[in-house]
Amino acid sequence: MKVLFLLNDGFGIGGTITTTFNLGSALAERGHQVEVLSTARRRDVPHMPLHPAVRLMALVEARTDHPDYLADDPLRGRPARFYPKADYRSSDYDRMVEERYARYLAASDADVVIATRPGLIAYAGRFAPDRMIKIGQEHLTRLQQRKAMREELPRHLRKLDAFVTITARDAEDYRAHVRLTDTELTFIPNSVPAPVVPPSHGRDKIVVAAGRLVQGKRYDLLIRAFAAVTAERPDWQLRVYGQGKLRNELRALVAELGLHDNVLMMGPYTPIETEWAKGAIAAVPSDQEPFGMTLVEAMRCGVPVVSTDAPYGPAEILQDGMDGLLTPIGDEAALAAALLRVINDDAQREAMAAAALKNAQRYDPALIAEQYEQLFDRLAARKAGRRRWWPRRERPAPPQPVLGPAPTSAVPTVDALVTADDELLLADSAELNWWRDDDKVPVGGDLTEGTWQLRTPDGAAVRAGRLDTRALIPGTAKRVQLPYRLSDGCLGLRVWDRPVYAEIATVLIDADGLRIAGRLVGAEPAEPVLELRSTETRELPGSVTDTGFAVRIDALPAGTWQLWLRYAPGEPAVRLGRFLDDVARKDIAYVFPPITTGGVTMQPHYDANNEFSIRVTRR
Repeated sequence: MKVLFLLNDGFGIGGTITTTFNLGSALAERGHQVEVLSTARRRDVPHMPLHPAVRLMALVEARTDHPDYLADDPLRGRPARFYPKADYRSSDYDRMVEERYARYLAASDADVVIATRPGLIAYAGRFAPDRMIKIGQEHLTRLQQRKAMREELPRHLRKLDAFVTITARDAEDYRAHVRLTDTELTFIPNSVPAPVVPPSHGRDKIVVAAGRLVQGKRYDLLIRAFAAVTAERPDWQLRVYGQGKLRNELRALVAELGLHDNVLMMGPYTPIETEWAKGAIAAVPSDQEPFGMTLVEAMRCGVPVVSTDAPYGPAEILQDGMDGLLTPIGDEAALAAALLRVINDDAQREAMAAAALKNAQRYDPALIAEQYEQLFDRLAARKAGRRRWWPRRERPAPPQPVLGPAPTSAVPTVDALVTADDELLLADSAELNWWRDDDKVPVGGDLTEGTWQLRTPDGAAVRAGRLDTRALIPGTAKRVQLPYRLSDGCLGLRVWDRPVYAEIATVLIDADGLRIAGRLVGAEPAEPVLELRSTETRELPGSVTDTGFAVRIDALPAGTWQLWLRYAPGEPAVRLGRFLDDVARKDIAYVFPPITTGGVTMQPHYDANNEFSIRVTRR
């Protein structure tokens, strides 16, 4: 069969995009023709990986400076007639978009059309020919839709052949509130493919959370709960991956609670499976979780999950006490207690990890695609007995220009692995070379310290694939080669190669200043002295500790001060920072509170080279 998915934005990052691409790729693997129609195109290449046999098309160009942007279309900006105003994305739809949908669907030769949001369900019901099998999907829950949308949606659902929810509880809710006679109402969960990286070994003391930084995900609850965790287990770390409108608010909360050594704000990351595999525990603190893609993603990487019992997905995914723990919604103390329970019981954590890996297999895309195929067959058989059904026939291409198909990757995509022996392995890297940012030609031989980018022989950038860098987490390598994803999605490399490292472990901040404790790698400390360098150089005595060194810094004059450690008499000073782990950009991940003392404000921070500095301004 030919299957057409209708998607608001196929070029971004999000749960609906992920599950659509997963299902589309699985159907393509099983021999179906698959096309994804994105309402808008916001970039040339999609963020999310997509099977090369799946065609990603777009109706309109969203970038106003792009040649395909139709600023002069007379229908642009005129209100859509049939797109529900109560749909959360209704502002993306005007008469121009609507007219294109009507023409595209009328001319499509698809056997099946699957609409992924209420407004697109309305379009499928109105514009898709009766010869198509029309399916709608609910990627939220009925109660998450606006009241006006809940009232309007049933009349659109009655024009479909089937309506699919992603949890059994949501299907029950729809049955209780919506009368559908000719529309089959069923539930089929989302799918998550098996990761291509090895599962987590569970030895690294890391809790991982990932998702949009928005109110309903409740990362504020998780961060506050983790403050209680670190009070008992300061050796554990929380990493939060994602982007969203609460980014700055959550970073401020980390600083306010003094969690700068324990909570890392990692930013967006895709594909995420390598980061799940670094975790010993996954955390999902949401108030609402219609399905729970992050739960299944973590479980497929062999990571047990501590989640709130949010409606509706977590309780259908987790077996409480077996592959994870469920806690009451909004209960900070219960979330902290559940995390500590798993943290403090190594045997239980290991058993939960094994159960998570096994139980998550039921969400494999091949199994979910098979359920959809069974639905297609049921609907086709039922449709064949109705007068309005007729077999597919060839249709001409849509008369309006359509954008696509988008390349799944305009440049080569390379996976990277750092081995336990600190060796960097690149997949499919034949004829590729490392280039320095400021060089015009590739450089051969061993790479010196600095920032590099992988490129083709003609200088074109290479996209970053899966970057498995968990071997760097213990921080024992003296020569670090850390592959990382640049802001444009391409593959970069950070190399640190120093005879001696002054590696910061903790930064303790109080009202008068800060105390830095760390370890020395490559030498032994003896009578350490801290050099603070700005327009002048100041020296402060340090001390030798059981684990390395410590220094105390009180008020400083205005300026930006670099920190250097002269670790022994007669030895050269070395720069303080964090280098020997898997986090490429400490300036993004670590959030320090300002210190106001002695008439100045001191702002500690890591720079782009992961070196530690203090910016001082007068109050």
